[in-house]
Amino acid sequence: MKTVFTYTVFLCFALLSCKHNTSKCPKCPECANFHAASHEIKVVTPTVTHTFLSLSDVHINEDMIETYYGNVTGTQLWSRTKAKIEAVVKEEEPKFMVYLGDLPAYIDATRAQNSHVMLENLRNLEIGIPILYLPGNNDSLEGDYHSFTNDEKETVLSEDTDVSNPWPIINSNSTTIRPFNLDFNTEFGYYSVDLVDNGNVLKVIALNTVIFSNNKTHPYVGDDGVSQQEATQKQMTWFETTLQKLKPTNRVMLMMHIPIGKDGYGGDYMWKQSLTFKDQAGVTHKLQNGFIDLLEKYQSNITGVLNGHTHTDGLRRIYKSHQSDKKRDMISFSISTPGIAVNHDNNPAFKLFTYDSKTFDLLDFETFFASPTKMISPKGDFKFMKDSSYTFSEVYQVKHMPTPIYKTLENQSDTEIVSHVNETLGAHSQYDKKVVLHHPEAVNVYKN
Repeated sequence: MKTVFTYTVFLCFALLSCKHNTSKCPKCPECANFHAASHEIKVVTPTVTHTFLSLSDVHINEDMIETYYGNVTGTQLWSRTKAKIEAVVKEEEPKFMVYLGDLPAYIDATRAQNSHVMLENLRNLEIGIPILYLPGNNDSLEGDYHSFTNDEKETVLSEDTDVSNPWPIINSNSTTIRPFNLDFNTEFGYYSVDLVDNGNVLKVIALNTVIFSNNKTHPYVGDDGVSQQEATQKQMTWFETTLQKLKPTNRVMLMMHIPIGKDGYGGDYMWKQSLTFKDQAGVTHKLQNGFIDLLEKYQSNITGVLNGHTHTDGLRRIYKSHQSDKKRDMISFSISTPGIAVNHDNNPAFKLFTYDSKTFDLLDFETFFASPTKMISPKGDFKFMKDSSYTFSEVYQVKHMPTPIYKTLENQSDTEIVSHVNETLGAHSQYDKKVVLHHPEAVNVYKN
């Protein structure tokens, strides 16, 4: 637990400087002005902060040892990643960890085995905190961008069953934070859960946005017999219903694999544009527009959005409308967790988020990255060096801490945001092909 102190003004120094009998205060004329001013002094309560870890896109290949740029994750890199995660947990004492999807390498013949290996490795992390998993586009037994459940009603989680410690949230008996009220749709992989810590409650909503995917090379396949449009409607109806149950003071963090908006590399939309969502009032929306409408409606509840999939360290600001009269209304933001796999020419990395323990506002994050040790072809063999990390507050030049990430992003220009994103997109990549935004407009998400 960390506590950030702000300066507090004490009143006693003024009373000590009084040169007369103060027993008649506050009626004495000499002190009247002082007492009037003292009512305007605000005593700021210290902000108590906690942390959680986010990991994504390992893409393990247990038949490969070393890892080089352009490849998935070999056993040596994963072993080093595990050691780094365990060291960070020991030092920082995070409350929980999220895994944002994509377990196995892109090899159909070993997909099931590699998924099992990765889930088993997550279980074997010596960290003792709850781990929340959600599906990525590789996390189907049948292939990339297939439905979470196949025609035999099996999932990747079937490969790692343990009735005493089941997915999608393992280590739920941990004393760091307690998961309650799990609402898990086993067929589609999405769920909600309440994380309770000393009476403070954060609701996590984990969506399966593989259902929304717009990959034209690998179109979505519904092995479960449910079309992409039908699955979209089912999930969005559940999502809207879950949000409707919120009280005004409830706080919610959203998680997903494939983010909303455009791809900063290729420029295409990440979610399929022909998908629609009919809300409970009977109004039909384009999927992205309907999703943004829900974010706007429950803006006061939602602390932010986490995503994986891109393998890079980027982010998106989400607006309720496009630019109008030089004013835009930002309603939320989505932050990417980089991949451990380096097939997007990124360095392996994971994040440690800092949040306000009472409001659950996201305040900062630290990205821990591994660097290549071999700079001749093939380039790679990554290691986590000492002090190889950077923080959001450093890169985005936050002057006053603690400031919610939302406020920092809201107040910066497009030029500033794009510059900061490009500084970290490849997780401080040392590769000679620098990872940058080919489509800088992707930092902003609007209705379409």
